[in-house]
Amino acid sequence: MKVAGVRVLWASVIAGSILCVIACSLIATQSLILGSSSAGWFYGYQQPFSVRYLAVFLLIAAPAAALLFLPAPRPGLHEWVLILLCLAVAGWAQWLLRSVAPYTLESLFTSNGASSFYGFAQQQRWLDVLGHFGRATRGAPLHAQGNMPGKVTLVYAFELVTSNPNGLAWLVVAASSIGGLLMYVFVRGLFQDRRTALFSAILYWFHPARLFFLPIMNTVTPTIVLGCACLLVWWLRTGRTAAALLLGVALYVMVFFEPLPLVIGLLFAALSWRSVATGEIPGQRYVVQAGLVLFVFIGTSEAVFAASGFELQQALRLTAAHAVAFNLTAARPYGFWVLENPFEFFFGSGLCQSVVFVGVMVDELWSGDMLLRERLMRPIVALCVGLLAVVIAVDVIGINRGEVVRLWIFLGSFLQIPAAYACAKRPGRGAMATVLICSLLQATLGTAMIGFVVP
Repeated sequence: MKVAGVRVLWASVIAGSILCVIACSLIATQSLILGSSSAGWFYGYQQPFSVRYLAVFLLIAAPAAALLFLPAPRPGLHEWVLILLCLAVAGWAQWLLRSVAPYTLESLFTSNGASSFYGFAQQQRWLDVLGHFGRATRGAPLHAQGNMPGKVTLVYAFELVTSNPNGLAWLVVAASSIGGLLMYVFVRGLFQDRRTALFSAILYWFHPARLFFLPIMNTVTPTIVLGCACLLVWWLRTGRTAAALLLGVALYVMVFFEPLPLVIGLLFAALSWRSVATGEIPGQRYVVQAGLVLFVFIGTSEAVFAASGFELQQALRLTAAHAVAFNLTAARPYGFWVLENPFEFFFGSGLCQSVVFVGVMVDELWSGDMLLRERLMRPIVALCVGLLAVVIAVDVIGINRGEVVRLWIFLGSFLQIPAAYACAKRPGRGAMATVLICSLLQATLGTAMIGFVVP
């Protein structure tokens, strides 16, 4: 264990926790403003500070932190009993947070202003949405108009289980929470370390932005992206053709649900490069199977078109044109938001996690005497570099100008991993407890006071 590395990571945990406490103090006094009214978007405050919020925070923080001190997961039944216990605690915490939120899950889910997918599903038949996507969405509410049909499709799917709006809202919460299980599988496969995987899953479940926006459909996007990431790691580690074929289908599902996560391809490319460079998967096999991924993606698109009349390319053009037109109509300048977006993204991802992410990058890339190429062979370095490339790329593109606390939730989910890795490898449970408590404090005050989602 490197003493210098431990000091860097502890310093980042302490700095991140101080920054989080300052930000939470500003939230409590309604002094922290995310966005700008003159730049076309900001999040307003809905409720004043109350001591009750701190009581709820303590009720959540105690059992959540206790999870960190359970025995490390062991292969077999113990592993999944422990993961499901963590999921149960997270579910209870999500329910308790609703007691301080200004609006109920049902009111947010059924609101055309907050989401609009429920109302749109009541007005249109699913096959009509697919077969006549452009016409069906032309007069739809804003969110349904500017999105792919995957989100409203999920509403139709959940209505096969229940037609009760409150029940549907909680099904969205459940779908989002499943992402924590996939996070565990992805991180365990990438690092071959169960403790890092457990810490990553716990931070996923208490990721501030995800909790801010439940039950909005963007909170389900990480589940789909992490499903693709699990298949990628399975493919790279085993070289199995079946994994590549399933990844092609999963990527279509991801684009069908939301196209923005395609930028995660930069992270996937970094992980793929590492696997080929280390000989984990032979280069020739990778190229052939990558071709299969693309072939299956196109084949799935054609099969859906033949079955329903839904044309993926046309839908992508419509949603891209809508995004461009929206930024012009809403008067959201590129220059302001290209600088503001990263701050809001790191806020939503958790201020402590974000500072630790920087600490991990510094520790892994610049400490010691290992060559840069050798460092890039390490899974954590490939992940951090790839993730940083994704954040820079999606910001510079400028499609999203504001609202990235919501729109980049899927990216924030991956930002939990470096903090989990650092705490699992070096500083230990005390550092992880600090990161988790900061995340929960930020999530509680933000959920209770800031109008991230308003009916």
